[in-house]
Amino acid sequence: MPLKGFESLCEKNAEQIVSRDKGNPQYHKGINVAKVYVTHYQIDGIVIKSGDRCDYLLMNEENKIAYLIELKGSDLIKAAKQLETTEKVLHQELAGYSLRYRIVANKCKTQEIRSSEYRKYQIRWRGRLVQKTGAIEERI
Repeated sequence: MPLKGFESLCEKNAEQIVSRDKGNPQYHKGINVAKVYVTHYQIDGIVIKSGDRCDYLLMNEENKIAYLIELKGSDLIKAAKQLETTEKVLHQELAGYSLRYRIVANKCKTQEIRSSEYRKYQIRWRGRLVQKTGAIEERI
C-alpha cells in the first residue's frame, strides 16, 4: 500500500525508476519490465525527517516487494544501520512486503565488507542484501 500522506516520485506503471542523489554518481535503477504498479519515495528528509534513515524506498505494489535503498560514499556499516533503522520506523507501513536491502557505494574497502559487524547484516538479510559500487540495475 502506498505511503499515506506522501506522493510517489514515479508514475504508477513507470518502466524505469532511478534513485539518485544530486551531485553523486552512484544510483539504483529499478526496471519494471512487466509495468506493474510501483511507488517510489525519498525517505531521507521527506518521509523521515531526522535520525538514521535510508535514502529511498521503491515498492512493487503488485508483488508486495519493498526495496530500501541507501546511496553511500563508503561507510557500509553505517549504510546497513540506516536501512535497519528505516525498516524499524516504517515497520507498520512495510508489513506484508518482502524486504530487499540495497547499498550503492562510491567505494568499498575489502576489510569493511569482511568485517564482523557488516557480516551480521549479510547473514541476517541473506539473499536480500545487495551491495555494489557505482550502480545497481535490476528487474523489480
